[in-house]
Amino acid sequence: MKRYLLLLAASALSLGACQKQQSEAEHNAEIERQVQERLSAEHQAAEEQKLAQRQADLDAREQTLSEKENRAATATPLPLATVTPAAALAGANNPETASYATFYQKLDSYGDWIETSDYGYVFQPREAAQAREWRPYTNGHWVYTDAGWTWISDEPFGWATYHYGRWIRLRSVGWVWVPGEQWAPAWVSWREGDDYVGWAPLPPEAQFDRQTGIRNWADNYYDIGPDQYAFVPANEFGRKLTSREIVPTQRNVTIINQTTNITNITYENSVVVNRGPTYDNLRKRSRQPIERLRLERTQNLNEPRPIIRGQVVALPTVAFHSSDGGARPNRVARKIAQPVVERGWSEIQDSQAGRKARSKMKAEAIPPANLPPKRFVRPTEKSLASPRSTPMQSGRIVAPYVSRGNAIPVGTPAPLPSTPPSAPPSAAPSRTPERAFPPAAADRDHPQRTQSKRKEGQDAPAERRTEREQEMLGRKAQNGKTAEPPPGAKPTPQASASPAATETPVATQLPNETSIDKRSNRRGEKKQRRGKAASETSPEPNVTATPTARRP
Repeated sequence: MKRYLLLLAASALSLGACQKQQSEAEHNAEIERQVQERLSAEHQAAEEQKLAQRQADLDAREQTLSEKENRAATATPLPLATVTPAAALAGANNPETASYATFYQKLDSYGDWIETSDYGYVFQPREAAQAREWRPYTNGHWVYTDAGWTWISDEPFGWATYHYGRWIRLRSVGWVWVPGEQWAPAWVSWREGDDYVGWAPLPPEAQFDRQTGIRNWADNYYDIGPDQYAFVPANEFGRKLTSREIVPTQRNVTIINQTTNITNITYENSVVVNRGPTYDNLRKRSRQPIERLRLERTQNLNEPRPIIRGQVVALPTVAFHSSDGGARPNRVARKIAQPVVERGWSEIQDSQAGRKARSKMKAEAIPPANLPPKRFVRPTEKSLASPRSTPMQSGRIVAPYVSRGNAIPVGTPAPLPSTPPSAPPSAAPSRTPERAFPPAAADRDHPQRTQSKRKEGQDAPAERRTEREQEMLGRKAQNGKTAEPPPGAKPTPQASASPAATETPVATQLPNETSIDKRSNRRGEKKQRRGKAASETSPEPNVTATPTARRP
């Protein structure tokens, strides 16, 4: 019995110990669970605090940008091509009068000049010759200015190659730059979609016309292929770019089918404006703050790189005064007799996708009928064309844009009136009648001499006729006979009452008078025939000459 009781007591003790051990484990687990929950709550609170702080920073930045935009909008607008006093002083000390020789000299140390049969002298940067994947407009970033989207290049030659001229890719050579005279924030074609934004350099055939500009038909009209474009994600637009941030070209043909051309290059206030994507739309989509600056163009190449001071970006430019088509580089690396142009279609692997992309480009916009021809104008042709006062676009004269109405574009000849204005009956003819025969060479060189000879031809016959009549009257008066003047002869002017006119001179008879009269008549008839056309259309001259005695 006792043994039984002892077993029961031992069992009770062991059962109590197990329950106690189990309760302690549960308690420890509960404590661990509470600690984990508290740590998770603290971590979530920290993350929420970080997100709130980041959102506050973004809101403050947006508010600062909006305040700056409001101040810029309310401030007095400044002209696009302003020059700071320091830059103006530098430009006065070292003015840059541009010609193609300026490009030949300034860019020589950054690459090679190549002579081509189609585009003349072209420039290839050293980076383009060393790396095949190099492309223009990929080392720098975009900013928005009062002239639209402006490329800020990180390359020392960018002041010229991204704001003047055009780019073209040659087979077995790579990208080369063709010089030009017109400045722009950037010469590119734009494409935009939901996820990507891209741009491609315009070819040399894309001559700028101030009236039509360059718009969303650029891909179709100038045959810009997919491989010419540089695409970036829309949320990365605005950041500083290198070739590593650009989407690989193998994906371009797919992205072309997902984007639309939005090129919009116009001419406003004497400056080329590059609109392209909408600034407000890209600013909301991009994770990078997109700067909006005021543009200043300086004429000083001592600082070839763009300079950003506050809300102002200063870009070096040059003022063209002559094309100087006869200039040439000091060093020409090589010559290409027959360059082959690559338009960006040859390396597409999927032919079906390439055809789809080409069809999409053609369907996006139809080029207008009044566009400039797709023809590159060489510098030598520009130097032989019209003066610089009249803009030349694509090998033809284009008048600057004027508003609609009765205004006549500059350079357009004034229309001739349908009917000549009638002169009053009493007014004399306003111009000398045309002669029936071409004037002599000496007369063409001396208009005054021609006019005096014409007048002599008209007056000589009447003067000689009057002289002969007076001589006949004088001879009859000497013989004591009175003779009446023949019909049609003009009356003899009466002597005035002045002392100088009281005595009427009498002509003396000349020896061999008959022969003299015959020679005079022949000369008069010749001159009379010569001035016959003039005398028929002009009134008879009023002869008021007083007969004078001829010296024997």
